[in-house]
Amino acid sequence: MALAELGPAERFAGGAIGIPGSRRFYLEVTVAGVRRSFLCEKAQLAELASQGLTLIAATHLQIDEEAVARLVGHGLEIGEPESEEGQFRVGSMAVSINPSHLISITLESDDELQAVSFVVAPEQFRAMAMVSLQVVAAGRPICPWCRLPIDPEGHNCPAGNGHRTP
Repeated sequence: MALAELGPAERFAGGAIGIPGSRRFYLEVTVAGVRRSFLCEKAQLAELASQGLTLIAATHLQIDEEAVARLVGHGLEIGEPESEEGQFRVGSMAVSINPSHLISITLESDDELQAVSFVVAPEQFRAMAMVSLQVVAAGRPICPWCRLPIDPEGHNCPAGNGHRTP
């Protein structure tokens, strides 16, 4: 596996493109002016955000909440990937805090042939996590009976014995 050490990120975001039910989720990182997008699963994005926030809390890192608010306020929306080069579908992720209190993130491709590593400030990570968790939660509503997502047209609820529910 080839690991590309990208260095410190200028921007770090997570989000989705498309409408609920057919969204594609991405992690987006900009390093040295180059934006890279990494396709991931909704659950991976949610887990990265929640586990990273747990790690930050457990290590008692000092977070400048005003800086987090500025990052969120300036918008952490993601865009359509510009190029396929150097980008991949995420298979696994690792998050750690290095001695300089920066957060190190490693993304490995699902075929385990590529990997990238970069660092972000705790404020960048917290802003990404807050926005990502909002994006994940903004998906389709969950059926109260079967716990499956409901499409805008309704769905055939297994708990409803095959009857369509709105």
